[in-house]
Order: sequence, then structure tokens, then C-alpha cells
Amino acid sequence: MRQRRVESKCECQATLIATLDDQRQVIRGSARQSGAEENAPAHSIGANLARFDVAWLCPFCGRNTLRTFDSGAPLASP
Repeated sequence: MRQRRVESKCECQATLIATLDDQRQVIRGSARQSGAEENAPAHSIGANLARFDVAWLCPFCGRNTLRTFDSGAPLASP
């Protein structure tokens, strides 16, 4: 199974990371800030669409963060 990664910044400046499978479903969510890495619950919304969302719960500030991604854009390898 091929995996890809999407990243975004939370409002608290933590880096939110989601590892996705071939169907753009979240396998793992995490967040990094100031050298610390924590699990960050995440899930895909509308993964079957050309533009899909990933939602995270930031472990550093407690915000629910929603970001939109384009399935045609290159995604980073984990």
C-alpha cells in the first residue's frame, strides 16, 4: 500500500501531519511543536472527491483544525 503525507500549520503554529493511504483515508495523525511530537487524532472528509478535507485535533492547543487539499497536487512521501 502506498502512503502519502499532508501537512499544515495549526493556529498555535504546531505542524499538523496526516499519513494517508491510497484512498486518502488517514492512517495516522500527529503534531510537532518545539521539538515535541504528539499523536493528533485526524480523519479525512470527502476523501473520494477531487478536493478533500483533513481534520485534526491539535494536542498542543486543543483546537479542531480543518484543511482542504487537492487530490491532484503532489503529496509528500512519509
